[in-house]
Amino acid sequence: MRPLGCTLIAAWLWLRSAIGILFGLGLLFAGGLAGKLASLANAGTTIPGFLLGLGAFLGIAVASLALLTAAAGLGIWMMKGWGRVLTLALAGLSLLLSFRVFLHPHPLSLIKPLVDVAMIGYLMVPDVQSKFS
Repeated sequence: MRPLGCTLIAAWLWLRSAIGILFGLGLLFAGGLAGKLASLANAGTTIPGFLLGLGAFLGIAVASLALLTAAAGLGIWMMKGWGRVLTLALAGLSLLLSFRVFLHPHPLSLIKPLVDVAMIGYLMVPDVQSKFS
């Protein structure tokens, strides 16, 4: 039987994944729109191509990371060892990337790092570790 904590972690990962996919698609759209607008204003320069490429790269990178997060959620849901390891790695990466939050703390911006710390702590508990195959 799946512990409640694992169910909550999987739901959190899927929520983050859905938001990440929407954000990645938004970056793709915004980059394309910015490239089109820049081509109207700056015909013959490299700025439109750069904006199109940047939007495509960032959108694909964010959407790919979101899909990886969804896979981690599935692994946690199915109680697989790879899902636990992937979740630990993604939570650790998220903590590293959110270090600026600790320099200028705002109550709402502390939610994600605190949840990441709680996920890492929960998934490292020996009783929880033993439930993953």
